[in-house]
Amino acid sequence: MEPRLLDHSLGEADYYDPRDYAGVFRRLLIYFIDLVVLVMLGVLMWIPLMFLIIGGVIRTDPSFLFWTTYLLVVWGYLAPIKRSRFGTLGYRLMGINIVSAQGGPPSLLVMTARMLIWILTPFSLFVDLFWIGADSERQILRDCYLGTYLIKRNAKAIGRGPVNLTRYFAMSFALAYPRVRRPKPTD
Repeated sequence: MEPRLLDHSLGEADYYDPRDYAGVFRRLLIYFIDLVVLVMLGVLMWIPLMFLIIGGVIRTDPSFLFWTTYLLVVWGYLAPIKRSRFGTLGYRLMGINIVSAQGGPPSLLVMTARMLIWILTPFSLFVDLFWIGADSERQILRDCYLGTYLIKRNAKAIGRGPVNLTRYFAMSFALAYPRVRRPKPTD
């Protein structure tokens, strides 16, 4: 009998030691720290506007200017800074880094999509926390679909394997997303 050939049509990806993936507790702390940073940035941006309004320099509603600028700041923090080698304050304090399935930093497009899914998906925090507990790589769903991992800053890939489509059926949902296939342990 011939050995079964593995499908490599979706490419290959790195995988890490299971202890190197960020768990629920670290992710919660990262969410909290980064949320505090974003709120503080918003307050720091609003203070000069308030002084300009009180001083009579600005006589119209500055909300559009504020929100446009603030959304750009949020994007800058959650996309380019998060993917950089420095990471966000939450990533730095928790010793976490985000990487693509190929091991390098995710693209700016992937990080922007990751941020938009997080912002525009209601109840994503609860789904994320539930999914981490069920996932062997401790990925949240948006990371599964976008091919990103949250790993310890000093983690090194322990192997590389073919990427296959994984299917999950639960609570009337049928999900399919790419997943790296680890070699089966030998006895």
